[in-house]
Amino acid sequence: MPTAWFNGQLIDEDGPQVSLRDTGLLHAAGAFTTMRARDGRVFRLEHHFRRLRQSCDALFIPLQFSDADLASAVDQVLSENKLRDARLRATVTRGQAQQDPVHGMVLTPNCFITAAELQPYPASYYANGMTVVLEDEQKLNPYDVQAGHKTLNYLSRLTSMRQAAKRGAGEALWFNVHNYLQSGSISNVFLVRDGTLITPPTNDELRDPLIGKDSPYKRSNVLPGVTRQTVIELALANQIPLRIQAVTIDKLLASQEVFLTNSIMQVMPVAAVEQHKFTPVPGPVTETIMQLFQEAQTR
Repeated sequence: MPTAWFNGQLIDEDGPQVSLRDTGLLHAAGAFTTMRARDGRVFRLEHHFRRLRQSCDALFIPLQFSDADLASAVDQVLSENKLRDARLRATVTRGQAQQDPVHGMVLTPNCFITAAELQPYPASYYANGMTVVLEDEQKLNPYDVQAGHKTLNYLSRLTSMRQAAKRGAGEALWFNVHNYLQSGSISNVFLVRDGTLITPPTNDELRDPLIGKDSPYKRSNVLPGVTRQTVIELALANQIPLRIQAVTIDKLLASQEVFLTNSIMQVMPVAAVEQHKFTPVPGPVTETIMQLFQEAQTR
């Protein structure tokens, strides 16, 4: 039985009893982060917890454990499950809400961390690229309070992934209500055009006057991914031209390279957007970023 960390205690995964009135269950009121351990170490663990805490603060989800507590929990879960290369998830729910006559609404939040053996993407994807499709039936709403946060409200994205798989693709790309590219269902998106790396802006980046003034929209659904931020920093440190800007479907298809990022896939080259193919795959900039990212994890 796998061991999980639940509200400060190590328990069997099937052991915890969560109230049927937990708002994470009733209203998807919760946030999470997915992490990848390599040789027993999670790359940029503090960045994962920083983003998780920012989401909890923004969405009124109490996170009552310190980053040090959570880092210790990650170590404990890896050790107890005898895992070195693993997929981990830290989840926080708002818990049960009760009305107190003196203090008003009182929440009893839940926080837990789980781990499982890493099931990596096939090596052929990294060698030959992944096919992606366009999500053209659903649009992201940047004015939703959950925009830009990794919340438990994931059904629409999982539905999109299932439809993509039926079409022989590994990911689906999403656009906002203004028809600008935002992300994949579970990934951030980069494209390369004339040697320049381009990615859509997050909400924080839109507040930068130099980025915001050129954007046709003022709110974003782009998740500030940990791997995404690492790629941006690697590009800047290695003199790879970078632009954070709005991306139309035409700009996407006019690019020479496309790749995806998240903590599990890391840097994934894209071979085709539906019938539109890219060549070579991986392209030279993508290949450079893939190599730089691998090196960054061993420092």
